[in-house]
Amino acid sequence: MTRSRLVWLIVLVLAVISSGIGVVYAKNQSRALFVQLQKVRAATDMAAMEWGRLQLELASEGSLEDVMRIAGGRLKMHAPEAANVVVVE
Repeated sequence: MTRSRLVWLIVLVLAVISSGIGVVYAKNQSRALFVQLQKVRAATDMAAMEWGRLQLELASEGSLEDVMRIAGGRLKMHAPEAANVVVVE
């Protein structure tokens, strides 16, 4: 085997080894990014569920005006006069 062929053989072997290392590194990065993507998707799903729960809670509670109207109408409640208010310290 001549010297030039030996040099080419060494260069090709190093190229194959570095290519293999590159493939392993890329696959590892791909797996790590996929795990990160799944975590972000799970967090997004949890946020969407929380948003839906809050929207439902907001819709079921009603506004302050509704509460005041029902308190005055059905329950015959009213705000106390200023003279009837006692501040306790």
